[in-house]
Amino acid sequence: MILLPDTRHTLGLLTLHLDKAQSLLDVGCGSGDVAHHLERRGYGSIHTADIGDFRRYPTRRFVLYDGVQLPFSTNSMDMVSLNFVLHHVPNDLKPSIVSEAIRVTRGALFILEDTPVNGIDCWLSRRHGEHYRRTIKSRAGFGFYDHEQWLMMFRTMKLEVIHAQPLSRFCRNWLQPFARSFFLLRVPA
Repeated sequence: MILLPDTRHTLGLLTLHLDKAQSLLDVGCGSGDVAHHLERRGYGSIHTADIGDFRRYPTRRFVLYDGVQLPFSTNSMDMVSLNFVLHHVPNDLKPSIVSEAIRVTRGALFILEDTPVNGIDCWLSRRHGEHYRRTIKSRAGFGFYDHEQWLMMFRTMKLEVIHAQPLSRFCRNWLQPFARSFFLLRVPA
């Protein structure tokens, strides 16, 4: 089984912050690659949710959800991850998706996002968003934030920013040299 560079990179960051005994909900799991490889590495309580079943690999605990309300109990997960998901959400709905992730976690939020910094990034990101919208047959808007806009939103939501790091353009996949950022967040007690 081939481990794609983007999956390898996401796993490398995620496993630094997730213990094998902890539960994880991967919201917008897409192909399911990350969850599948976590399960293969012995992470036992991995849950996935998405608005459609786009998985290439089976995962043990997958649920379809409406993109609004996560079908999980409050404080039921140690960590919730949103990996390259939020840019597909209209800007006015981003806080509600993050709020749902906050509701479900009793620990941390792990967020990886494309964070355009120049005109080329913006153009490529727009093309990517339009392609995804066609794939899911949606005409809803979407939007990319830069690193600072994400930080402003998280702080407005009263989230504690544990880690915020712009990433190398080539960290995920050299064919997609987009600016990206990683955020680890907690809900203050």
